[in-house]
Amino acid sequence: SPPGVRGTLRVAVTAGSRVGSATEAYSFDAPSLSGVTRGNAPAIGSTSVTLHGGNFGAARFSPAARVGFSACESSDWVSDTEVACRSPPGVRGTLRVAVTAGSRVGSATEAYSFDAPSLSGVTRGNAPAIGSTSVTLHGGNFGAARFSPAARVGFSACESSDWVSDTEVACRSPPGVRG
Repeated sequence: SPPGVRGTLRVAVTAGSRVGSATEAYSFDAPSLSGVTRGNAPAIGSTSVTLHGGNFGAARFSPAARVGFSACESSDWVSDTEVACRSPPGVRGTLRVAVTAGSRVGSATEAYSFDAPSLSGVTRGNAPAIGSTSVTLHGGNFGAARFSPAARVGFSACESSDWVSDTEVACRSPPGVRG
């Protein structure tokens, strides 16, 4: 049989001018995913990831890869056991990784994650008891503007949280009297 990745196929036999067939009589193994070379990435910028497993087929079958709900920016066949992927940026915790070869899909859950945000400092350390105050939070892995950061001061959500950069978020803190 020729190599392939198309799933379950019909088999036909011809004898003279007569044809006999069986549906769903032959299939190829579904791709399997056993690991990811880079299991975590920063919140901004795309990252090179190598997916390891089996049954990815030959180069002509053009495998596609996904990280979470996002398609890789590019997917390149390396071998029947390896696909290179350029993962998009994100901030969504631990994600499933999937590789599609032909019409078959192999996946691994909790195989990829993004670095968690970290807080290293606050520009305005104290505020008046009445009226809101502008506070700038400094740290890292705050992602890109499209990820809509949310900030809290104590137990209260900021009146507004605005993304400034991957390392800075501006917050309009609510008034308060806690120590």
